[in-house]
Amino acid sequence: MVNATEIARGIHRISFWDEPDLTGIIFPGASYNLYLIAAEQPAIIQTMFRRTFARVRAKVREILDPTSLRYIVVPHHEGDSSGAINEWLAVAPRAVPICSELCAVLSLRDFANKEPMVVTDGQVIDLGSYRLRFLLTPQVNQWDSLMVYEETTGTLFPNDLFSMMGVEIRTDRDMSRDSLQAAREVGYQADDRVGLTRALDKIEAVDVKVIALMHGPTLTGHFEKLFRSFRENSLASMAV
Repeated sequence: MVNATEIARGIHRISFWDEPDLTGIIFPGASYNLYLIAAEQPAIIQTMFRRTFARVRAKVREILDPTSLRYIVVPHHEGDSSGAINEWLAVAPRAVPICSELCAVLSLRDFANKEPMVVTDGQVIDLGSYRLRFLLTPQVNQWDSLMVYEETTGTLFPNDLFSMMGVEIRTDRDMSRDSLQAAREVGYQADDRVGLTRALDKIEAVDVKVIALMHGPTLTGHFEKLFRSFRENSLASMAV
């Protein structure tokens, strides 16, 4: 299943789940979400896998011309976050990858066919009608991690933090228990109190109105409870 939904003004969630040809590289029953910001200088957040490029590009084309993309944000180097970076760069010649310095050093300067733009903590890139603020969040959930906050809509793209199972598109319900359970059972996030607390401090310093999860539904409420659940509870993995 491939779905495209506008989750905030001009911000589109392009999602797939349980695609039969992806068995072995995705978790069954979990959504994988790329976000398209239809700005004057359009951007995508995440690239998805190489083998999903054609189907995701087709959904992007329903919204805008993929060749017009200006920025490709890589939250961290991993199959769903950067696997199709070179396919997107080939179709969008003006596009530039954006990542943390650590991501560039460890991966993208070799992996990507174009030199990435490295952003610093708190740096803002103006897309014209939208503004992306970058939050460096090392060790959450990867050591090269960054998050993105879109200032005009209050949309937070929290890398893999708060991700959960399920294929629901959007919810205003309290999902803190589901999110905490996924962190523990899947084991994607180490119980690193220092890194996690720093990340939560940065998140709570901005005015979050929408949380655009990389896996799971877009969240539109109960943020304080969600943040508190990650501050106050162990994320110790139950995976073996």
